[in-house]
Amino acid sequence: MNLVSDARIASTKKEFKDTAIMRLEFWNWINSLPGHSSIAFWNRSVDHRIICLLAINASLKQLPKALRHNSLDKDKVNYENIRRLCRCTDKTMRTIIQEGVDRGELYKFKEGRETFIAGTEKLLDIFNTFEKSWIIAIKNNTKYR
Repeated sequence: MNLVSDARIASTKKEFKDTAIMRLEFWNWINSLPGHSSIAFWNRSVDHRIICLLAINASLKQLPKALRHNSLDKDKVNYENIRRLCRCTDKTMRTIIQEGVDRGELYKFKEGRETFIAGTEKLLDIFNTFEKSWIIAIKNNTKYR
């Protein structure tokens, strides 16, 4: 077993140690939220977070060009691009999206043969709450430095 040496621990910067404990506390808070919590749901996996952030940026009409169906579609993201960015199976991706739709946090629609999503006002509110909590955690951590 390769344990971290006392010398390595002593040479690690305090900011790094503070960040490690802050992240542990923050993600422990996320994990302690009830199963029905939207914050917990959208942080369940990296794929959940990718889908959430794609939808949020689409609803804010700022989807990066590299993630658009075409150069003009900055307000919606298609399944093909979501599929490309997720590591989960196509079925799992569709299940995550459908649960988001059922929660009222994603808007799913078809244009021709393409299916798109965008975030709803509810998803923006959830993301705002999550980000405020993250900022508070950072501020609480930095006040001890």
